[in-house]
Parts: sequence; structure tokens; C-alpha cells
Amino acid sequence: MSKAHFDRVTGYLERAKTEGVRVATGGGVLDGPGYFVARTVLVDVPEGAEVAREEIFGPVIRFETFADEEEAVRRGNDVPLGLSASVWTENARRSHDIAARLDFGTVWVNSHLVLAGEVPWGGFKGSGYGRDLSIYVLDDYSRTKHLMHNHGR
Repeated sequence: MSKAHFDRVTGYLERAKTEGVRVATGGGVLDGPGYFVARTVLVDVPEGAEVAREEIFGPVIRFETFADEEEAVRRGNDVPLGLSASVWTENARRSHDIAARLDFGTVWVNSHLVLAGEVPWGGFKGSGYGRDLSIYVLDDYSRTKHLMHNHGR
């Protein structure tokens, strides 16, 4: 992690505390050379908090609970970005229903940040452009042209 990105991630964590977010674990920096942030789990994240609306791109995850599925989907989708989300439940049918309603490029069920090279990776809304990984990435670097030639003569 660069110094600039380290400052960005630790800045998110400091501002989160002023918004009432509680750090369940981590939240600090690791000793030693370089710029390392401890793995961090955030809880009690208020609606509209910066860490709920931004992509941090650091070892930081927020854990939220909801009264019902409708609240979970509403709060999940009420962000300007849509790279990825996780749904944790014992009910596979419910998880698929929730995942279908979430406006994110990737939705994991009972896991987080598992990537496979054969599946597309990319976000919705203001989160990136196009897809990485898999054969779908070729679409971003290609221009399709149709050439029709009459061989009758």
C-alpha cells in the first residue's frame, strides 16, 4: 500500500469514529516498515455514513444487521457505487432472492472477496467501467465489425 492510499484508508477509519461507527476489531496500523492497516471490522454503521457509501479498498469491512430483507436491500442499494456485496444467511432461496435485488456487480453468499479468473469482475453504478477477469474483458478491448461479401461473381 502506498503512503497516499494508507492515509486514505486510515482517514476513512478516523472519520468513521466521529460518525458513531464502532470498530469491532482492528482499526489500527501494523508495526514495521511499510504502510499496513490492520484487518478491520466496523459495526453500528449509521445510514449515510461515509464508510457505508464509499469504496475503501483496504482491509476494512462493515457488518450490518437489518430488521428484514426489505431494509437490507434498500440500505444496500442506497449507495452511489455498486462493486460488490455479501449476503450471509442459512437460507439459499432467500440469499438468491436478495442477491437478485441488490444492484452490485458481484454478490457473494456466505463468503466475501472470493474471485475466480473465469467469472467477470466489475461493478454497477459509479463503480468502475466494464469487466475484468474472464473472457468478458475482451469486449472492452475489441471493436466488432461485420463484413458481408457477395461471392456471387
